[in-house]
Amino acid sequence: MYKYFDAHCHYSFLRKRYEGYFIAAVSMDYQSSLDTLLLKSDNILVGVGIHPWRVHEEDINRVLPLINRADFVGEVGLDYRFAKASRDLQIAYFERQIEESKGKLINVHALDAWEDAFNILIKHNVKRAIFHWYTGPLTLLKDIEGAGYFISINPSVTFQKKHQNVLEKADLRILLTESDGGYEYRGKLLEPTDIPETLIYMSKVLGLGEDYLIRIIRDNFARAFSILF
Repeated sequence: MYKYFDAHCHYSFLRKRYEGYFIAAVSMDYQSSLDTLLLKSDNILVGVGIHPWRVHEEDINRVLPLINRADFVGEVGLDYRFAKASRDLQIAYFERQIEESKGKLINVHALDAWEDAFNILIKHNVKRAIFHWYTGPLTLLKDIEGAGYFISINPSVTFQKKHQNVLEKADLRILLTESDGGYEYRGKLLEPTDIPETLIYMSKVLGLGEDYLIRIIRDNFARAFSILF
């Protein structure tokens, strides 16, 4: 039924139907968390949380009670490049949301903070996590794999060298696709419909048939989110 799998999409910013796509809808703050929860459907998993870019202006105590209603926690994490909040406050918000997750998958943003985010997940004994749009150290990939975590490959892989290096080095068993849909990057609004082109590129780089790669992504997605197709 579903051919394409989007592990990280700001679906509440798009609100369009994407036939043949299974989407994990992430949130940024309290309001988008409320909006996202209302979008739950047969092909939409819903996540809630406070993005590190919003930590400086959000009350975490409003978001924590929403986690019980969500399929996963996200988009949460750390950002040492763009976030306005201090590192300590970002870490505090990240840890409190993890503590409230009760075993649910954590969908992680960790720009320039990959190792710190990973270590926090391990510290809290998190079993399932996705490092979205991973451009971190190649040396961390084996640790991510060993922990049973995943990374998601974004449409930017067609031109972003750091992301290309990750694709070439990562084990197939940890790969997911994402759109980061609803986010505008370099003047382009990203959408789930960018994933087919991403898969074509990935299949060429990896030397795999596209249909075979799609099956791998589907199986990885099912394991990450603990669902059956």
